[in-house]
Amino acid sequence: MPASTLLLRVQATWPLPGLGLLALPDAPARRLAGYDLHTGLSIEAVLPEGTRHAGSATVEEITRQAQTQRGLLLDLGALAHLPAGTEIWLLE
Repeated sequence: MPASTLLLRVQATWPLPGLGLLALPDAPARRLAGYDLHTGLSIEAVLPEGTRHAGSATVEEITRQAQTQRGLLLDLGALAHLPAGTEIWLLE
């Protein structure tokens, strides 16, 4: 199943115990604006060195420092951290 649409590049991630890994983008994630909040997506995380991890995600909205932005809540199994620059691709 090839990756087809880049959803975001990771700026930072935070593990949320029992929920998954919250990933925030390094720039506004305009592609996420087209999805309703909590929409489930099949994704692939491509780490900067090329390692790939398939999983699922939901679209979330995060407010920090009086700014709201969209990000993804990732379920990548045992993977508990993604380095900055990781690309999150939508699998179709």
